[in-house]
Order: sequence, then structure tokens, then C-alpha cells
Amino acid sequence: MGSDSSTTPDARRLLAALANAQARKVFAEISVGGTPGSSLSPAKLERALTLLNQAGLVETVETEGSVRYRIREHAFRDALASLSSAPSPSGVERFLTADGRIDRYPAREADRLKLLDWVATRVLDSGERVAERELNERIARFTGDVPMLRRYLVDSGFVSRTSDGSAYWLALKEDGDGD
Repeated sequence: MGSDSSTTPDARRLLAALANAQARKVFAEISVGGTPGSSLSPAKLERALTLLNQAGLVETVETEGSVRYRIREHAFRDALASLSSAPSPSGVERFLTADGRIDRYPAREADRLKLLDWVATRVLDSGERVAERELNERIARFTGDVPMLRRYLVDSGFVSRTSDGSAYWLALKEDGDGD
């Protein structure tokens, strides 16, 4: 049984090996410098050592005709490092909760405008006109403070409205006062 100590331990394989009671016992015996598997049959010892070796937890050291085993020093650290972490959110997702609601408004104006543009295109379709009540229901999916977000959308120029506020629509870049 050869050692492959250059392989980065896979966290799943590492945990699977330690979930096996015999492999866990052999691992503990090697950890404290004892003779591994003294209470196991040669076949069970071989299987436990194979599991531990394949998981990257132990390595085989051959010296002067004898074989001994040692714990890979950084097996757990390397396995943790190999776990892929969730990528950090980018773009407007940085300002949203997991369920897509606005968590906070960006301090930078450019980011705030991107967020408002993103919301506007999700609450209104191009060419669509809706009453304030309908717009409020749609905006409520993104925030608890509907009037504030509605005002931000209008003030930023992403949503236009009639002067009496009875109808709202997605603003065109060249929209004037909305009437």
C-alpha cells in the first residue's frame, strides 16, 4: 500500500473515513504513536489503513525494511481549504437578502442607481401603465417601506408617473415630467 501524500485531502472522503469505527480507532492509535490495529484482524486493519490513506489522513513511511504510519500534519487544514466557499455576491445582489428583498441601500450613488434600475425593471414591463395600488403591491416584494422605494424609483428617473400619481410606468431615458 503506497502513500499519496501529495494529494489534497477531500473533506467528504476524510469524513467518510472517520465515520468508520475501525478506521477511527486505527487513526487514534497512530495519533498517539501506538501500534495500529492491534485488536483488528489483518484484513480489517488493511481496510482501515486503506481508507485513512485514501482520505489523506495517514501516510506510509518505509524505513529499513519496516513499514510504519504517520498522520499527515496538515490533512484537516488542507481538507478545509479545499472546500469551495460560496462566492461572494456581486452587483445588486450585495444589497439583497437571500429571498431577494432589499437589505440596505448602497451608499455609493452608482450602486444605488443600479439597484433602483434593477427593481424598476422587475416591477414594471416596458410600455405598461399601472395604478399606484398595483405598483405598491409589486414593490412590497422588495421592501417593507413601499412609499420610500416608490419615491426613490420616481426621483431617480427609473419610474415615471402622472402628476396626480394615479398611474406609473417604466420611464424611458428621455421621459420628461411624465404627463
